[in-house]
Amino acid sequence: MVDEPRARELARAEFGPGAVVLGQARELELGWYFPCIAKTSDVWVGAVVDKESGRVLKLMKHVPLSRDPTLYDRGYRWLSYDVVVLSIGDIEETVRTLVAMHSITVDVYYRYEKVWRVGRALTEAEVRDRLAMLPAVFTGSLSYADALELARDAGWFEFTVLEYRERG
Repeated sequence: MVDEPRARELARAEFGPGAVVLGQARELELGWYFPCIAKTSDVWVGAVVDKESGRVLKLMKHVPLSRDPTLYDRGYRWLSYDVVVLSIGDIEETVRTLVAMHSITVDVYYRYEKVWRVGRALTEAEVRDRLAMLPAVFTGSLSYADALELARDAGWFEFTVLEYRERG
């Protein structure tokens, strides 16, 4: 278990020597939140250090977690994650929310003697197709945590968020 002094050390190390001034720690259920002032860039506004693993999540400006650190305890512990839709209360609002998140799919094709992998946003029809068979998986990022929490609170759909893993 990572205590506050160790979490502070880990957060400082993640930013680099002398790169930030960390504010007072706020204890979360699963981590330690530190607001920060970055000396070299105004992009970073804080960090959360996981109590169990010591993993550091650096928080950028305008990301919902920087305004509401308790999102960390609700599952938003990674920059990129998978949204697993478990049940649907309102299909139209569910589709609207997921389309607005710009979930990515990868098209693979062969041209010019090479295999190409090109990412693109799912279309509304593709979102509906995925939702036809639950559970359905979509890509997500911290930028859309507010939209997902609004959907959860409104009962549009139930979901869980899991760490995005490139393979396996």
